[in-house]
Amino acid sequence: MVGTARTQLQKGTLLQERIRTIPKDLTLKIGLDDSSLDSNTIAQTKQALQAIKHIETLPLGQKEVHYIFGRISKTKYQELQQKRISNLPTIGSFGLFSPTLDGIIASSFGDGQESVTNAVERLRPKLKSFLAARIVKDILGNTNTSKVNIIASLVVAGNQKLLAETLTTRSVKQNTGVGNRPKPTKPINLSDSGVPKLPVGMEIAFQIQNNESVPLHVSILGIDSTGRMDVIFPYDRSEGATIVQAGKKLLIPQPPEPGEKPTTFDISEPLGFAEAVIIASNAPLRDFIDVIKTLANTRGIGSQRSPINGDEFLDLTNSLLDDLDRSTRGATGNENTQLPPDTRGSDATKLAVMSIPFEVVA
Repeated sequence: MVGTARTQLQKGTLLQERIRTIPKDLTLKIGLDDSSLDSNTIAQTKQALQAIKHIETLPLGQKEVHYIFGRISKTKYQELQQKRISNLPTIGSFGLFSPTLDGIIASSFGDGQESVTNAVERLRPKLKSFLAARIVKDILGNTNTSKVNIIASLVVAGNQKLLAETLTTRSVKQNTGVGNRPKPTKPINLSDSGVPKLPVGMEIAFQIQNNESVPLHVSILGIDSTGRMDVIFPYDRSEGATIVQAGKKLLIPQPPEPGEKPTTFDISEPLGFAEAVIIASNAPLRDFIDVIKTLANTRGIGSQRSPINGDEFLDLTNSLLDDLDRSTRGATGNENTQLPPDTRGSDATKLAVMSIPFEVVA
């Protein structure tokens, strides 16, 4: 526990993560491709990117980067053609490559006449959205340590046939029926990595099973193949709609009331690997919901979903982390939860963050 006296541990002692800390100064690391950018362009790019808060520029080959900023040269265009990458950008255009330079973020490239400073400004909202997604990914991975008993399933809308599911270790240990749960439906194809291939236009739904003795507050975020994040649920901006009662299941989207227009979740482009991130907490996510309400009100869109830009995603992400941190620091009982002021924490006894990966195909 942070801030307490150190304890001497014996060799072989089993440890389990209790609190995950997340620094407040996380950055999105952007590499600069010196094979397609000259020294003057690199200097301009660096200056423009560093003007964006929480964006860090790095030369290639020194540290891990999340994306690489570069230009489509004739050589790079030919390399991408050989890899059968479709919808290639214009030669001379600026944009973002994958961390290994062997793929592109297709939606990130402009036209071939664009200046590098204009390209960075055009990419500003996308970079902030990518940063928000990176922050969310930093709280992923507690499925094996979370003590929240929950199962999340991805199903076909209408017939609720199982496509994929994720569950915490506690769900495996405490639910003897897990091994007898239905297997993913066929004929859904699987990618080489074993995740379901879902065609564009397919209607899906999520089923959340709360095996706790207390209600759980649930949100679902989507991260597409470019790294862009979207809010899938809640979609009606009310705190009560996010609650899954103790021992109950919740189908998302919920069936419409008589006379109401149904809400649907459709698989959409971009093609490639995506994931749904399910966040369940036994504490209300009030700040998170308040930001969603504000966004809805400023757009005058009521309960309808609407695209959210990069700055707004950062607000959402920070509100979510503030909710989780407040719940962690406010722990009751005999434990003294002490966290440094420059970090935020998420408590494995109060939080489950799970991911369901899938591949979007044509």
